[in-house]
Amino acid sequence: MFFLIVLLILDPFHITTATDKASSDILNRLNALFYPSTGQEEITVVLIDDTYLNLESSHWPLPYAQQSKIFRQILHYQPKSLFIDFLYTHDRSDDADPIQPLYNVFERYKYKVPIFVPVPNQTEFSSTDLFKYVTPVNVQWDGQEHYYPLNSSALPTPASALYNVYCKSADSECNAIDENAAPISVQWGAKLSNLQSHITNNDHCKSIDNILTMSFKVVLSEVFWKLGPSWRQNCPYSVSLMAQHLSATDAADQAVLKRAIEGKTVLVGALIQGARDEVYSPVHGLIAGVYLHAMALDNLITYGVGYFRPPPELIGNIDLGDLTDCLFFILVFLWRDRVLSIVNRDGEVEVTKDKLKKVMRLALGLLMALIITVFIFSYVLNYQPINWVAQLILIFTILSIQVRALSPFRKAIQYIKKHTQT
Repeated sequence: MFFLIVLLILDPFHITTATDKASSDILNRLNALFYPSTGQEEITVVLIDDTYLNLESSHWPLPYAQQSKIFRQILHYQPKSLFIDFLYTHDRSDDADPIQPLYNVFERYKYKVPIFVPVPNQTEFSSTDLFKYVTPVNVQWDGQEHYYPLNSSALPTPASALYNVYCKSADSECNAIDENAAPISVQWGAKLSNLQSHITNNDHCKSIDNILTMSFKVVLSEVFWKLGPSWRQNCPYSVSLMAQHLSATDAADQAVLKRAIEGKTVLVGALIQGARDEVYSPVHGLIAGVYLHAMALDNLITYGVGYFRPPPELIGNIDLGDLTDCLFFILVFLWRDRVLSIVNRDGEVEVTKDKLKKVMRLALGLLMALIITVFIFSYVLNYQPINWVAQLILIFTILSIQVRALSPFRKAIQYIKKHTQT
């Protein structure tokens, strides 16, 4: 037992980390079915893809003239704030495509709409040109595992900066979050906004109607994933506009654009073949990177200071979750010793209903203790859950061995072996 606990803490080959992530992802997929829509109507993502490039006979990286056109079209509808998920590392301007129109758009709306642009680790642009008109944020960070920080290298991250602007608006009832607060354990949503049906054809998206039925499907896909595909929502949770929608001339389409952009927090990103900026979502699989920022912001709007976060560290890199895992492993092994004493009472295995009932009652009690612990971590403390997948595997492994020892077949096997030897 001591050796197992040491392995749990030292985490060789990242086995514990992998099961920790699995424990978190499975709950995230279940939570996605119940995720509140509080922030969904406040955020809109504008996505540039290959279809847009083909329609515009353009290329990637997008020419500055087309960038300025897209941003001007968005800013025309007066969003609450704008985040541009582009890394401006090299100045590609020339006589055919000068960068000045882009600067002009930023300068024109500088005092009307807060505009946020990531600062690359290395860039040819200085604070006297591009970042004279926009507010810098950081999208490049290390050492955060799968968490989303609120601050990196003395700069706010997009979700943090956008949330602070959101909280300053007159129609918002929230307080800005300290940028040095714990990072976000991002929770993803699965159900699409009603507005999305007015923007795109969503027939190919997963319908989230009966929550109990969907929960059952998610659980089945996790347990029997080798027999069938794992459950995934194949459409983004955040309200999404394709860049080509911005050029709509029809009055009805423009009304939808206004509804999707005016007074909203807008994030612009891209998903281009050959230059894919993608992140992993436990609900969607691989998805455009801009949706991570949108979902982190959605978490802040939805949960406020009560957003999901990693457990606090206690000693070095050992956090409260690690300590709870260790204590639970000790409890599991104490439970195993108790089960063994019941099974092997009187020095031999004897098949009795009384023994089987005692073992099953102990197992049920241990499983209830695990469920309660996971519930407290996830829904009371709002921490990433303990490693319940590893705990569950260990419990069922021990239980299956002992139940097999108590099965009627055990006595038959012993009888056959005894008479075969004689």
